Amino acid sequence: MNRTPADPAPPPRVSMRETVPYIDDFVHVNSAAGSLADQSVYRAIAAHLELEARCGNTEARLAITPQLHTLYAGLAQLTTVPADRISLADSHTSAWQKAFQAVPLGEGDRILVGETEWGGNLSAIWWRCRAVGAVVDIIAADSTGAIDPAALSAMLDERVRMVCVTLAPAVNGLVNPIGAIVDALCAHPAWLFVDASQAFANVVTDLSEPRIDVATVSARKYLRAPRGTGFATYSRRFLDQIVPIGIDQMSGPWHGDHPVPLSDARKFEFMETSFAMRMGMKAAVEVALSRDLAQDMARIAELADHARSALSELPEVTVHDTYDDLSGIVTFTHSRIAPTRIQSELQRKKINVAAPQEPYGPLWIRAGHPPTTRISPHAFNTHAEIDMAVAAIAAS
Repeated sequence: MNRTPADPAPPPRVSMRETVPYIDDFVHVNSAAGSLADQSVYRAIAAHLELEARCGNTEARLAITPQLHTLYAGLAQLTTVPADRISLADSHTSAWQKAFQAVPLGEGDRILVGETEWGGNLSAIWWRCRAVGAVVDIIAADSTGAIDPAALSAMLDERVRMVCVTLAPAVNGLVNPIGAIVDALCAHPAWLFVDASQAFANVVTDLSEPRIDVATVSARKYLRAPRGTGFATYSRRFLDQIVPIGIDQMSGPWHGDHPVPLSDARKFEFMETSFAMRMGMKAAVEVALSRDLAQDMARIAELADHARSALSELPEVTVHDTYDDLSGIVTFTHSRIAPTRIQSELQRKKINVAAPQEPYGPLWIRAGHPPTTRISPHAFNTHAEIDMAVAAIAAS
């Protein structure tokens, strides 16, 4: 519709880069580890800490309770998951482990994982299996390294209780085929856990697929919230059947002579948390809602493609991301220089990259894939910054 002269002009679109403090002081291409937040995030945290100083931290929590309801509503809008099926957490790890530890497991039960499963999840799985006599089996990868849905289908039997998928792994740039995995599980009751920590706002935002029982997100990554924030979404059947091992007076309030866990996702929360970080997370969600995330994700993909192309021009560098479905994570090796040394040399030049080692992807590394250096841009990055990082690698 055409604007008439009386119509107000739309506000000018502010670039993401303009709202990130100190962004010109260094080059940050490490958003898969932790991104750079909008200035409003830091202001929200500072404002809440000031409120705590002025009136007390309990009173400050009570004062902001109505605002926290809008945080759930904002996450519901971003994920297309109803707010009563979303829980807040201090990290992906706390959200994932609380859900995982609540699933009943016994002798001979099977948990299926891909080669790229996040190391933190694997540690919890291994110890739990050891304690209860369950076993963990690795789903074979296809020719690209992603989970093979046909191999998954062949492994499903009555003993399989859980299938775990890291959607965008820490150690490479692939995206596991969640649609085909969901199809493979359509007639099987196993719980499906999806680690979307590095996938959310990178390659996906919609977490509403009903067959995904638990999806967890580290909000400090592509959502650009502060460290110490995360969330989980749950299927209705998971909430109806699973009760967390740990509850408190809010997630399991007393009725008569015993506590009764809540029926919604809040039963997976504890009351004690940093509400300053929650307010920072709320600000980050509001920023995300104000943006065209599909456009931002396309920008991330374009910058990652530029990084792969530029790195491929270096004779001593091998880019390892040749997968069918790519995330915004770029991984490579250098013929002479170890990933950790590249990371430290670039950091001295004020360029932030990552060098994920075996703890980040134990099964992937032990399958013979080399540790890599990782570049992970966000929409606030520029081609010039990618070129600076590549030039620094070439000069190493």
